[in-house]
Amino acid sequence: MEHQYRVGGINAQDCTLKELEKFILERNPHVLATQQRYINFGKILQNYVQEDIVFASLPCGIMRDLLQLDFTGVENFRLVGIDIDHESLELAKKLAVEYGLSPKVEFHQEDAWNLPFEDEFTLLNSHGLNVYEPDDKKVSELYQQFFKVLIPGGVLVTSFTTKSPDVDPNSEWNMSQINSEDLLLSNIIFFDVLDVKFTAFRNSLTTKIQLQTVGFDEIELIWDNANIFPTVVARKPKK
Repeated sequence: MEHQYRVGGINAQDCTLKELEKFILERNPHVLATQQRYINFGKILQNYVQEDIVFASLPCGIMRDLLQLDFTGVENFRLVGIDIDHESLELAKKLAVEYGLSPKVEFHQEDAWNLPFEDEFTLLNSHGLNVYEPDDKKVSELYQQFFKVLIPGGVLVTSFTTKSPDVDPNSEWNMSQINSEDLLLSNIIFFDVLDVKFTAFRNSLTTKIQLQTVGFDEIELIWDNANIFPTVVARKPKK
């Protein structure tokens, strides 16, 4: 038996749980952008897989982003998981065992704003910090930490969320790719009902300036279809 409940007040229409799940996975603009960002991250990371790489993930969570990469034919590499949450690190260790990569993996419980590494990583993959930090100064301090831990010539792969048209009249969103009714229902579910605190929005110019200010160059943006959740690739200059 399906349970029914009312989501928001869109035409007083009741949604079943199955319908709601289908909407979230297949029509929600924010989720679609997140799915595209995930695909973009995976392609970029895979392209950098080579001998003697040192990949880091921060915050690593369960670190599936690195563990699921194809290392066929690559003998020498290190994967480093960094997270402030002990439970996440323990789960990541178990997943590393499942992937047969434990000998190649190390974990560190650290605060992202106070990292002990310097000139250490070939590539740093980071998603899930700047998008929750509204203070631009603190985000710039985070990027300074990212810059510090990369080797000269090292690569940062990160992302950010852009401002919607109702927040910024100069929004970068591509509204031709967004169904307005789907967007409204998405906002009701995530912000009104679930009270998601995913509100640290920035435009691409701000992000580029923040990265350039701490020293990054060769900054490339890879956009999702709706320009909601762009991926950023930036390089630390070689000395």
